[in-house]
Amino acid sequence: MKKLTWVSLAMVVLMMVTACNKSNIETPESGAPEAPAESPGESEMEPESPAEEVETPSEEGDGVTYTVDELYPFEENVYRVYEGMGNEFAGYDEYVDFLSDSRIQLRRNNGGTEIVSVLEKKDGMLVEIISKAETYYKENFLDKDPEENKILLKEPLTLDASWDSEGQTATVTGVDVEVKTGIGTFTALEVTRVTKGKESEKRVEYYVRGMGLVKVIDTGKDYEVSATLTKMEGNSVRKRFVNFYYPNAQDERIFLYRKEISFTTNDIPKILIINAYKELPKEAVPVLTKNTKVNYLYLNQDGRVYLDLTKEFLQEMNAGAGYEGLILQSLANTIGDYYGVSKMMLTIDGKTYESGHIVLEKFEALEVNYDSIVDMN
Repeated sequence: MKKLTWVSLAMVVLMMVTACNKSNIETPESGAPEAPAESPGESEMEPESPAEEVETPSEEGDGVTYTVDELYPFEENVYRVYEGMGNEFAGYDEYVDFLSDSRIQLRRNNGGTEIVSVLEKKDGMLVEIISKAETYYKENFLDKDPEENKILLKEPLTLDASWDSEGQTATVTGVDVEVKTGIGTFTALEVTRVTKGKESEKRVEYYVRGMGLVKVIDTGKDYEVSATLTKMEGNSVRKRFVNFYYPNAQDERIFLYRKEISFTTNDIPKILIINAYKELPKEAVPVLTKNTKVNYLYLNQDGRVYLDLTKEFLQEMNAGAGYEGLILQSLANTIGDYYGVSKMMLTIDGKTYESGHIVLEKFEALEVNYDSIVDMN
């Protein structure tokens, strides 16, 4: 009996030790799931961290960059229409007059005037180097010397990049801004311009890859004016009516005919005009003879048009003094009308005009005169 008691006591002690050991073993096992539960949680968050870091730059624009070539491609025969708001002349049509590797000449018509501007790409910048208002004629200004230096875009085109130009400070205020236009919604680079001394006024421009300028907003204290792209066409032809004047030998009057001429990018205006001039309406008689060619035709800074013709103009004219006068007046009216000036200088192969009836002194101009014009349209 005494022996059984000791055995029983030993078994109780053994059970207590075993229970203690179980308790010591289960504690880390029960704690272990908690630690891994946090570990997976942390390991699941770690991949999300980079995802958040990618989204943040997208919202703030960090790391997003553009090039001038991306944002403003030079393309021929592109026609754009911008709808205006806030001012009757805010909207405009735009066409590409001329194009070279580094320069583009744009024509904008806002219903009140036509403005021609030349933009140049150089040293990672897009610069407006020429701007001419009231320019209704087509002439190539690509090779002209710069008249201004307005920087429109300047690399690096990243968020907060800025530059000063022509009394303005331009800043990239957004690089992935959503902008709505009449032809769709796009992600754009946003440039904000502020004129020094007029900080309450600003201009915000939006450029889209492969499209160029798609929207402009001008704001001030009491106004907001905008122009938004609503139409963009490639392979476009620009058409305009040109006035052509022809003499009528019978009653010594001049007839006016309007002809529609089609222009495409890099067309040479003088060739189109001279060819159209030689196409005679039914009742008209010729001004330019069949073999007459143009050596040069341009508008000078003195406000006069300079026209130099080949000798065939005189050799093939075969006209009396009165009729020759009508021919010269018709020619002056046609060329002067196209360029919007009142005086034309005429020479033959670089020499002063001299026929058997009429002699023009050096620097003597033919003046536009619309008296006794018969409109045949």
